[in-house]
Amino acid sequence: MAAGDMQVAVLRYDTSMGDAVELVTRPEGLLARLLGYQPPGNTIHVIEALYLLYTGHAVLEGSSSPEHGFRSLVEAYSSLNPYAWVLFEVYYDLRKRGRLPAPGPRPHSLLVRRSKKDPRYTKYVLVLEESRRLDVSSLVSFAEEALRNRWEPIVAIVDRYGDITYYSITLFRPRSLAAAEAREAASPQPGRRTGRG
Repeated sequence: MAAGDMQVAVLRYDTSMGDAVELVTRPEGLLARLLGYQPPGNTIHVIEALYLLYTGHAVLEGSSSPEHGFRSLVEAYSSLNPYAWVLFEVYYDLRKRGRLPAPGPRPHSLLVRRSKKDPRYTKYVLVLEESRRLDVSSLVSFAEEALRNRWEPIVAIVDRYGDITYYSITLFRPRSLAAAEAREAASPQPGRRTGRG
């Protein structure tokens, strides 16, 4: 198929739209084939739009080429989400690995399905940059949210060279020292008198 014959979606975006990109045109079947689902409305998430632009399947209204549109959209969205670039890098890496990522419930997270035929999400990916701080409570909160939804919690860390390392998270909860001491104090111990005698 010649480049001029390829179907492309036309997109519109400005920062007032937040995470949403308007679909000006929707070529039949293109989005379902490329994103793994047919968007129900007239918008898609910015990360999905970046993927379509990067792969040459969309143009940004007012841009001279998909490449120009891609750069423009990354720049505009980065003003709202400092994780925009690393989120796209992880999204694209997962797509190259045959996974079907979708925007997650947190600003820099993704949900991942194994295949188009299985609508269930199996993994929850938190995207981080190696140079940004993250407090432990945020990481624990993320892992608990994943486990409540029966998703495997994964952290994707993007280093300054763009290399991505994936870590699976396991929560370990030792017994609380206070709870153990309370149980110990409540139970009778040999040689200890428990009343008047």
